[in-house]
Amino acid sequence: MLHELLLALVGCTGDFVIDEREEEEQNAESPQSFQEVAAECTFKLAPDLNFLQNSEREILERLLRLGFYYRELDHFSVMSRNLSWITCANHDFQVQEPAALKAKKRAPSVYRRALANGISEVLSIYRSAVLQVEQNFLADPVPVLASVTQGLNKVC
Repeated sequence: MLHELLLALVGCTGDFVIDEREEEEQNAESPQSFQEVAAECTFKLAPDLNFLQNSEREILERLLRLGFYYRELDHFSVMSRNLSWITCANHDFQVQEPAALKAKKRAPSVYRRALANGISEVLSIYRSAVLQVEQNFLADPVPVLASVTQGLNKVC
């Protein structure tokens, strides 16, 4: 359970932590893309986890919000740092794109890219904190939920 929590903290879901948005996409007839940012956290604990106390569930759900926002910020950062919009002005051959793809693309912005670079740097600090928590658990295998929250206290 601890390793699944640590994976959820860096945006990966599984059996322990589920993403309601992904489940809706799997059940939908026409899948949507992750282009839109969710209005609220969609990471939830699996409904069949009946061995957790209410206090543990509250702490876990608070930690899951960190993982959800990490994933959303990481997705924004990756999409905004895309350099495919930089082309040579004298390019003779242009790849023809469907009109639907052209309409969905945003205009390139140097400011947006700079913001994405800054977000990426902050996320690397967060990943380091999660890695430090994991290393602490591997060194002393006493899995206590309080030590996870204490290890991530500076980023909460």
